[in-house]
Amino acid sequence: MSEDGKRAAPLSAEFLARILDAIPTPIYAKDAQARFVYSNRRHNELVGRSEDELLGKSDADFYAPEAAAAFLANDRLVLDTGATSSVEEMSSIGDGMTKPVLSHKARMAGAEGESYLVGINFSLTEVKKREEQYRALAETVPVGVVQIEEDQSISFSNPLLHAYFASLEEGLDLPALRKALGQGADFPGQAARFECSLKDTGRGERRVLVISSGWLLLSKNKTRSAIVSIVDISENAELKRINEEILRLNRELASSMQALKDAQDALVKKGRMEQMGQLTATIAHELRNPLGAVRTSVFLVERKIKDKGLGVEPQLQRINNGVTRCDAIITQLLDFSRTKKLECKSGDLDQWLGKCVEEEARRLASCIEVTCYLGLDGREVPFDPVRLQRAVANMISNACEAMVGNGDMPLASQKETPQLTLTTRQSGPWVEIEVADNGPGIAAETIEKIREPLFTTKSFGTGLGVPAIEQIAAQHGGQLIIESELGRGARFIMRLPVAGVANGEAA
Repeated sequence: MSEDGKRAAPLSAEFLARILDAIPTPIYAKDAQARFVYSNRRHNELVGRSEDELLGKSDADFYAPEAAAAFLANDRLVLDTGATSSVEEMSSIGDGMTKPVLSHKARMAGAEGESYLVGINFSLTEVKKREEQYRALAETVPVGVVQIEEDQSISFSNPLLHAYFASLEEGLDLPALRKALGQGADFPGQAARFECSLKDTGRGERRVLVISSGWLLLSKNKTRSAIVSIVDISENAELKRINEEILRLNRELASSMQALKDAQDALVKKGRMEQMGQLTATIAHELRNPLGAVRTSVFLVERKIKDKGLGVEPQLQRINNGVTRCDAIITQLLDFSRTKKLECKSGDLDQWLGKCVEEEARRLASCIEVTCYLGLDGREVPFDPVRLQRAVANMISNACEAMVGNGDMPLASQKETPQLTLTTRQSGPWVEIEVADNGPGIAAETIEKIREPLFTTKSFGTGLGVPAIEQIAAQHGGQLIIESELGRGARFIMRLPVAGVANGEAA
């Protein structure tokens, strides 16, 4: 029936005949008098006669009387009783050579109720040849193979299987196999796949993979058999163990190499820090005294020329700005190179931050909107006020410079009103201080580089702001997280432990 409910048109007799001729199996049909009424191409080739030579003839026209009588008796049994028949016969119609065949016969009714015999022949020569090939293969494969009949007898077992069970005192039978493999009465009837160990007098123990097909109809007499295959996987198991051991050693080696690299980096960094500390001390001594003299001199000049209308006030202001900038650079160098102990005090972090941000906001460009969300609800946290103030000041300064540069007006790339947001919250064992901006953001490849000392993307920067923040966070036992996306601003999150640093030592 088709999808629309209509019955499909029947196939023509010519088309059906073409289908049967294309089938690679000899097929023939006989009428109620056991005369050939059809023979396909493969059957013609098997018996050595064309279809025209066969049609209307019976076996008596081609075989000796004794053989023909046997064929006819079998045909009559099928035609008269309707029983199916599967027998081995010798076919020798054409060239006089006898060919063993397995013949399956059944009765079928025609369109008007008449009886026909339909037969299918298989060349037993090919079947037996394949059986011999399969047996030779089973004898030589590196797998133990045993065929167990449903009556619990063993009909076939190859040499390797005998070698596996050579130590069985009871001999090779199904109960001994079950015992050796640790299986119950349902073995081998149920399809199964499992691993087990076999005791071996020569090797001590052998690990094997056992695969059972379960009961299958494998013989002509309709009895069932099971094929059980046993594969030695002892070497595979050993190779797997060795491979896992190699992988473990490789992981340990990689970990050791990384630890060595980290130690080397730490030594190099420590050496650089010591050099920077010495350099910073020299700079602080050599520059701050002259800068102090410059600042004092400018102050005195301003007093002397005040209200005289000389028009040099802008120049004096630039001198003051330059002195302030130089002093800030020295402060950053000192902050980064300090290794003294922290002086942590437990206090209300939100309250302290509020005052700190209020003080820093006075120095920011007037175009920047500053918002605080302090969410610690009076939580007291141990921290060093001086060191932490420098870190917060650096975070705020970085955010502002990303939005307005080194001036008081938004950068040309700033499409929105510059906004700076400071947020505090508790996250598990940490308190977090987050400073976020809506500036241009930081490229992914730059985020890691800005953690390195002296790296900067600014024409006026020292490259010590972010490293100093990270160092102060580490000195408190915390960490610095940087999150950013180009065009969507940046978030600097300083994490501090709620419990503080155990020994108060600077990192």
